[in-house]
Amino acid sequence: MVKAIRAAHPVAPIILVQTGPRESGNFDSVINQVVRLKNKNTRIEFEKLKKEGVGNLYLIRGDELLGRDHEGTTDGVHPNDLGFDRMLQVIKPEMVKILQ
Repeated sequence: MVKAIRAAHPVAPIILVQTGPRESGNFDSVINQVVRLKNKNTRIEFEKLKKEGVGNLYLIRGDELLGRDHEGTTDGVHPNDLGFDRMLQVIKPEMVKILQ
């Protein structure tokens, strides 16, 4: 997908955002492992794309997207107002730097 976006938009920044934590991953090792693997694979693919010369490509880590106090979701997965604000606090500064 990144290569298709890059082909259509040669200079636009592309920002990859890892997945955030899942509350159920605290109790279910399978869910925890799935989230870890998704984020690991996102990092691996990001590094491969950079090595292939895909420029203007950025990665935002997912581990801090919702905070660490378990108050950022309505059901352990879907962000509530607080969760979306926390995501904004992580993503916005990175986007400001990227878009300057």
